[in-house]
Amino acid sequence: MLSLIGRSATAVLASVLLSPMAPAAEQWVKVTSSHFELYTSAGERKGREALLYFEQVRDFFNRTRSSDKPVPNARVRIIAFQSEKEYAPYRLNDFAVAFYLNGYGDDYIVMKSISAENYPVAVHEYTHLLIQHSGIEIPAWLNEGLAELYSTLKPIGKKVAVGQVIPGRYYYLQQNKWLPLETLLAVDHKSPYYNERNSANIFYAESWALVHMVILSPEYRPHSDKLFASIGSGAGAGDAFWRAYAKTPSQVQKDLEQYMRRTRFNEVVFDIKLEKSAEDPDVAPASRLESGIVLADLLALTHKQEEAKRAYYALLQEFPKSWEPEAGLAELAWREKQGDGALTHFARAAELGSTNPRLYYDYARVAPDGRGKIPILKKAIELDPGYQEAHRYLAFCLLQDRQYQEAIDQLRQLKSIKAEQAFSYYHEWAFAALQLEKFDDAQKAADAARKYARTAEETTTAEDLLHAIANRRERPEPYRRPSNELAAMPAGLPGDHGADERPTLRRAEQREEPKTPVVKSDPAPRPKPTVRGVLQQIDCLGKAVRLRVLTDGKTVALAITDPQTVTVKGSSTGTLDLTCGPQKAKAVILEYDSHTDAQLGTTGVVTSIEFR
Repeated sequence: MLSLIGRSATAVLASVLLSPMAPAAEQWVKVTSSHFELYTSAGERKGREALLYFEQVRDFFNRTRSSDKPVPNARVRIIAFQSEKEYAPYRLNDFAVAFYLNGYGDDYIVMKSISAENYPVAVHEYTHLLIQHSGIEIPAWLNEGLAELYSTLKPIGKKVAVGQVIPGRYYYLQQNKWLPLETLLAVDHKSPYYNERNSANIFYAESWALVHMVILSPEYRPHSDKLFASIGSGAGAGDAFWRAYAKTPSQVQKDLEQYMRRTRFNEVVFDIKLEKSAEDPDVAPASRLESGIVLADLLALTHKQEEAKRAYYALLQEFPKSWEPEAGLAELAWREKQGDGALTHFARAAELGSTNPRLYYDYARVAPDGRGKIPILKKAIELDPGYQEAHRYLAFCLLQDRQYQEAIDQLRQLKSIKAEQAFSYYHEWAFAALQLEKFDDAQKAADAARKYARTAEETTTAEDLLHAIANRRERPEPYRRPSNELAAMPAGLPGDHGADERPTLRRAEQREEPKTPVVKSDPAPRPKPTVRGVLQQIDCLGKAVRLRVLTDGKTVALAITDPQTVTVKGSSTGTLDLTCGPQKAKAVILEYDSHTDAQLGTTGVVTSIEFR
C-alpha cells in the first residue's frame, strides 16, 4: 500500500485565507434531471436546452450499448459558463472549450458556454467518460475515433443522427500525407502523434475516418461487432482486422483512402425516448452556497489549490453552519498531504451533519484506528446502503477488530467480485468463519480461495488455512495465522495512515469494490507495456503519485493512483519505502497500463515496480 500522506505542512494563519470572495455578479441556475445536474450562469432557457441535449445523447448511448455494459446511472454534473471572462479562472488549459473531470464522487463536464460550436467538444468528452466507466481498455485510435464520431450526434426531434462528416477532419485528410495504418494502430498515449498538436492532427483525422468507415460504411459495418469484440478480448488491431474482414492493414488502408474520396457518406438515425425529467427538468436558482461550492470544487479539481482554499474559507466564513465548505477543505488538505488537517475538517463536516456517504468513507480512511473507523463507515452505509466500497472497508475493519460474524455480514453485501479479487475475498471469509468454528462455511470458502489463487504463495496460504480447518475440526483451538498470510488480514486500506508516515508500497491486496459472490472470468491478459530506466523524481500529488523515469534519453511520467493494485517485485518483505522528491539514480523496471491523465501529466498507470 502506498501511503500518500507526507509531513504536515506548516500551519497558515487563518486571516490570510479568509479574504472574502468577490460577490458573483451573475445569477446561477440549477437544472436537474434524472441523469444530469447542470449549473449555469447563462439563464434558464440555455440551461434547459443544454440539459435536454445531453439527455438525448445519453439515451442514444444507452440504447446502442450492450445490456451488460449500460450507461452508468450516476448523475453527471455539468458546469456551463456564460462568457470567456467567467470561464477563464477555471479553464484546464489555453485551448479547451470543454473538458471532463472525475471529481469528488462526481463526474464533471465543464463548458465555456452553451453554444452549438461547443456541443461537439462536450460530447467528445462525454464519450471518453462512458468509455472509462466501461472498464474496457481500447487502443488510442479507437478511443479517439469513437469520441470524434459521436461528437457529431445531432438531436432531430425524437431522433438522434450520428455520422455527419466533420469538415475540418475531412479536408485535412485531402491535403496532408496520411500515416501508414500500421503506425496509426500502434499509436499510444506516449506517442507524439497523440501528444503534440502538429502531429496529432493527422492522428485524430485518420482515427475518425477509420471508425466512420468501420461503423457506417456498407462494406465494413456488418462485421464491426466482430472487430470490436476481437480488440476487447486483447487481440492486436492488425489481427482483429484480419479476423473480422480477412484483410491486412495495408488492404484496409487502401479501402479507407478510397472511402475518403467519396462525396456522399452515410449517417444513422436512431429513435430516442426520454424520461419526463429530461423534457421537464427541475429548475431553480442556485443558492449562493450551492454555486460557491461548485466553483470552489472546480478550482480544486483543476489544481488551483490556493484559489480553492480561499474560496472554501470565504464560504465557511459566510456559512459557518454548513458542512460543504468543511468537506471541500478536508479533501483539499488530503490532496496536499496534510493528514491532521484533513481529519479535522472531515470530523467537523460530520459534526455539522454531512449527508454525503463518500465523505464518511474518506473520513474513515484518515481516521487513526480500526475501531474508530467502524461507526464512521456504518454512517456511510446508512446514507447509501448499496455503497460497495464502504461495505468492503467495513468488513476489513470488523475483521481487524475480531468481530467475525459482523465482518461476514458485510462480505455478504458485496454484489460481485472480479477474478483477481476472488482469492482475497474467499480467504477472508474462510478466516472469519474459522474463528466462529463454522467449519463447513470455512471449508467452502477456503476451497474457493484455493481455486482462485493466482500465485504459488496464495496457493500455499489457502492450503495452510485448509490444514488449519481440518485440525480445528478434530481438536478445537485458536487458529494462529502463518507469518506469510498477507491476504487474509490486510495491513491496511488506502488512507489508513497518519500524516507523517513515509510512502510505502506493499504487495497488492484486494480493495476494489466487489459486487457478488459470482466470479467474473477475465480474458487472457495482454502483455503490459514496460519502462526500463532511471527513477529521477517522485512527485506526491495528494491521492496520486507521479514517477518520472529517464529512459532512452527522454523522461516518461507514470502515475500510481491506487496503491492496492501495484505489485512489488524483488523485495523479500513485499514492501518498499519511497521518499517524495528527487531520487538518487535508482534503476527501475515499471509495468503499466496505458492511460493519459492530462491533470497529472502522466501517460500510464503503474501496475508493478521493481528496483534493480
